[in-house]
Amino acid sequence: MSKSKCKTGLKISNRSDRPSDNNSDNNFSIKGLLIKFLFLVLWSPLVLAQHEMHNMAVAAQVETMPANDEVLAAAPKSLMLHFENETRLVKLALKDPERGYIDIDFRYEPVTGLHFMHALPELEEADYFTVEWATLNANGVLVKGSFNFSFGENARPPSFYLNQIKQMDHIMSPDYRLLQ
Repeated sequence: MSKSKCKTGLKISNRSDRPSDNNSDNNFSIKGLLIKFLFLVLWSPLVLAQHEMHNMAVAAQVETMPANDEVLAAAPKSLMLHFENETRLVKLALKDPERGYIDIDFRYEPVTGLHFMHALPELEEADYFTVEWATLNANGVLVKGSFNFSFGENARPPSFYLNQIKQMDHIMSPDYRLLQ
């Protein structure tokens, strides 16, 4: 076994000079890996569940123009969102039920504010329109929401169509494979 003295007088020994027990080193590393794996498997669902619950609890007080479920005489020229607290608008999208998303040329700008207005292109008639929005609040938490509106002479409130869609979801159709 080789030992050397350093300037402070402490003895330094090489690791290779010590007797080794390969089984104990392997057992220790396997046990350590197993403990880490179990910790990750058991802990990660708890963390994810808490994160999801945290995001679900966040709500934003927002006023919109057009208002949710409003029927307008003519197509709106712009959308307006007014929030109770300073926020950053990160998403603003418009869609109709037939054609899907409509390009409204929204671009994220990293500024905070209470009041956001966005000009709209000329809209073709549809049963209703859905506006989807998302913001980052002062704590950096993503808050999402949506509202619906319709316009035109014979327009109905969007809730009329949305309620029909929800009722259709609950219709059960028979399984004809069982009728033999």
